Amino acid sequence: MVDPFADAQAWYDRAQKHIAEYRQLANAQQIWTIHRSQPSEGVFEYSLRFNRNLLVELKPIAGEAANALFQALDNIIGVAARQTSVKRGTQIGWPWAIEPIPDSKLPGAVRPAITSKLKTLDKAGLPQAWLTLIEETFAAPAVSLPHIDVVKEVSLSGKHWELVPTKANALAIAWTPQGSTQQVVVNIPEDYFEVNDEFIFHKGDSIDVYIQAIVKVTLAVSKTDFQPEPVFAFEATSRFVMTALQKARRLWEAAVH
Repeated sequence: MVDPFADAQAWYDRAQKHIAEYRQLANAQQIWTIHRSQPSEGVFEYSLRFNRNLLVELKPIAGEAANALFQALDNIIGVAARQTSVKRGTQIGWPWAIEPIPDSKLPGAVRPAITSKLKTLDKAGLPQAWLTLIEETFAAPAVSLPHIDVVKEVSLSGKHWELVPTKANALAIAWTPQGSTQQVVVNIPEDYFEVNDEFIFHKGDSIDVYIQAIVKVTLAVSKTDFQPEPVFAFEATSRFVMTALQKARRLWEAAVH
């Protein structure tokens, strides 16, 4: 039997490949390296170096992952439209819009703002069961909607304006000297790596223990000040898409049996 959601599944699977590639490149060991040198006898110099060029490589990968995830959602609605003989049009796609909840005391509390879009789909002839499926999919991950909204903007901006950058910054360097229980922490000035590619954090004796860089990586969209950790945002969006796909399969099977 031909899977009516094969296209949506293919887009979802393609997104996972892009996310895996993004995850591999965006890990701290790829973006940051510890450099050790000995400029003079008995004196060692340690610095944190920033691979700025890697952030350029990450931009199209993020765009491709975001595009594939939202294309999967559009293809789900395409299946529903073809099943019910709804004519193809620019308004026939997965609706996406969120807005703040003004009476909520929770920071970043949002809700779907898709009533008008659902009415358009209803007027076009999409059955109520599919409209309910959309609403129920939105209801499941309310806490993640701001993260998914950023991924949506990554998709839109990359297609129509510019690729969204991954923003990386190092906050501190830490290590515990041998024979000591007291950790050494060297703080890095805020946004230091916006314009610099290297930070010297130690001059003196050799450090023969593990050195940890405390770093932060975000998706920097222009639409909002909210800048989530990229992989978490992609995973939240993936769960959203998979929820929609699973619901759509059950609805389709109920209709044909």
